[in-house]
Amino acid sequence: MKKTLSLISIILLSNLIFAQINPKKCISTNITEKELKNNPDYELIRQNLISYYQENQNINNKNQSTITIPVVVHVVHRISHANIGTATNISDQQIYDQIQILNEDYSKTNSEFANPPRNTFVNYAGNPNIKFCLATVDPLGNPTTGITRTASSKNSWNADDDDDSNPCYESDGMKKTICGGIDNWDPLRYLNIWVCNLTNSGGGITAGYAYPPGLQSINSQRWKDGPVVDYQYFGTTSSSDGRTATHEIGHYLGLKHTFCETNGCLRSQDHS
Repeated sequence: MKKTLSLISIILLSNLIFAQINPKKCISTNITEKELKNNPDYELIRQNLISYYQENQNINNKNQSTITIPVVVHVVHRISHANIGTATNISDQQIYDQIQILNEDYSKTNSEFANPPRNTFVNYAGNPNIKFCLATVDPLGNPTTGITRTASSKNSWNADDDDDSNPCYESDGMKKTICGGIDNWDPLRYLNIWVCNLTNSGGGITAGYAYPPGLQSINSQRWKDGPVVDYQYFGTTSSSDGRTATHEIGHYLGLKHTFCETNGCLRSQDHS
């Protein structure tokens, strides 16, 4: 467990420079703190998970079998981008590329590992034996490519809109069919990832975000579970090396940023 967390910590730390330039690039901390404040059940589940990990962090999982995580990528695109591979309606190849990057990053087989940009944690890195694959069976038992495509009347989704008094607030709206997005697949069986066009009414750029574990256990909130990634940062593109999804799945698996996000650096860090 400890090696697993160390590896993911390194992955999250790799985005330190971007966070210093633009702290809104990943808004996972903001949405998580708001959810914890407004959802006491989530707060209790998070505390129980943290306690469990702390009590079992010294268990040696060296010989554990590989955990394969079925992924469904929900592409929510503009109606005008009907052709696959056009702007917000990203190509299948871009999605395959991202899955490959995830598997390389989480197995220490990415080309950068031999010569990392910083080697502070290199001696603690381990292979968590996690493998990602596009789902081959949908929730009804039918064959699937693991990719859904939804033409939405919304041209973009405002990541700064987190007012959940509105049932279609935009930072999570792409996760609801009724709001112009698409409903998730069972989050206890699949890793749902939404890929769409993210904007910011308050300025800056948001590349992605995710809630840490716990929402899957709350029936009324489980629809929120799963990372959101801007289409320009999913896979290798002119704007991205594909590490945004790696970063956000780190949050999805239970980690906050390894760097301070407040002026006083007094925020407690949840390293579950």
